[in-house]
Amino acid sequence: MGIDLNEIRKHVELYFKEHLPKYTVLEIRQKSYHPADNYLWMVSAKKEDGTYAVWTAWNESSQSLNFGHYNLKSIEDCEKVFEEFYFKG
Repeated sequence: MGIDLNEIRKHVELYFKEHLPKYTVLEIRQKSYHPADNYLWMVSAKKEDGTYAVWTAWNESSQSLNFGHYNLKSIEDCEKVFEEFYFKG
């Protein structure tokens, strides 16, 4: 079964609309490229106050969001968090 990033984005945006309405989703990327992790994603977003955040665990199976990193100052800071928490194994 293929991964449909558009479907995942739809689920993430619905979650944000309900639970985090002050944030706008910017990027969604896989947590790892290991086939067994195909349900795990990371999400970056921008808050209305101009700060950024990254959540390193969007679980598409349960459609839940965890492990937020808040008050980031830039998209570059988001990228650093993505790189730090990407599973390379």
